[in-house]
Amino acid sequence: MPQSRVSIIGTGLIGTSIGLALASRPDRQYEIVGADRDRTAARTAKKMGALDREVGSLEEAVQGAGLVILAVPVVAARQILQDIGRYLEPGVVITDACSTKSDIMRWAQEYLPESANFVGGHPMAGKEKSGPSAASADLFKDATWAITPSPRADEKAVGVVLGLVETLGAIPLYIDSAEHDQYAAAVSHVPLLLSVALFRMVRDSQGWEDASLLAGPGFRDLTRLASGDPVMSRDIMFTNREAILHWIGRIQDELSTVKKALEIGGEPVLDLFRSTQLDRDTFIENPPVRRRPEGVGAPSAQDAMARMFVGGLYDRLKEVSSRGPGAPKDDAELRRKLGVRDNP
Repeated sequence: MPQSRVSIIGTGLIGTSIGLALASRPDRQYEIVGADRDRTAARTAKKMGALDREVGSLEEAVQGAGLVILAVPVVAARQILQDIGRYLEPGVVITDACSTKSDIMRWAQEYLPESANFVGGHPMAGKEKSGPSAASADLFKDATWAITPSPRADEKAVGVVLGLVETLGAIPLYIDSAEHDQYAAAVSHVPLLLSVALFRMVRDSQGWEDASLLAGPGFRDLTRLASGDPVMSRDIMFTNREAILHWIGRIQDELSTVKKALEIGGEPVLDLFRSTQLDRDTFIENPPVRRRPEGVGAPSAQDAMARMFVGGLYDRLKEVSSRGPGAPKDDAELRRKLGVRDNP
């Protein structure tokens, strides 16, 4: 059976990690092609085994692809969506791993042909280090992966992305793009800004030299996000400005509450810590319920990936394989073409 193609555009931490996980499947029937404007990054990803082939243009990357994955900063994705439309195969599934969703969903609707199925995505996983050398095949294990289908995406396309997410070991969460951006600002984007602000506050103080000697795991953990990719961080702020400003206002209110409690002293301070500890422990011990798209069951990774690349033949193959060696002659011929052997 000829190989089909998965194209990964962007071979940094996320793109290379996706490639490593897809390449690790022993039963895969697809070629993994990667492209990056930084050819060194793409070559590194290939040497790591995340790609079967790296190419030098978007045209080469997406031609003949059944699945295209955009793993680039969100502003860069806009130009890529504009450029790839003319090269896409009819029925292709396109997804992304960008940190904000509203803008990219609008761009996909505007720039992609009607025959393309865009299903937005965002893995809530990462590291403070960027680039392919920081990638790992298990980066997404047990991580939440937000899924935001476009109005034009059909049910099969959504199923393909759900199958991809399952293949990567993540847990899909179906969510509206505006809702995603509002809450991602609270749980991801504002923490990034707090990490930056805390480090700058201490680093710019006159006592930095001595304070840095006392900076233990707590300070390092809280400022970890400040070491992230500056371009990606800038794009997040650019494409989710209003939601982030809203939550900055909320965090300022909370800091005012903390300050007032400290000024009063005594029980208000203890009550603040006790109530927060209880709420956080409850959150950790009782994870929230995750939602899936209505009417779209979660396919097994094997089924979803196989249907994406083999199409209707896969469903016939499953039916034929379940019948055993007593199948009619036409089924036996299909089994022979697909390389399925009868049990002795």
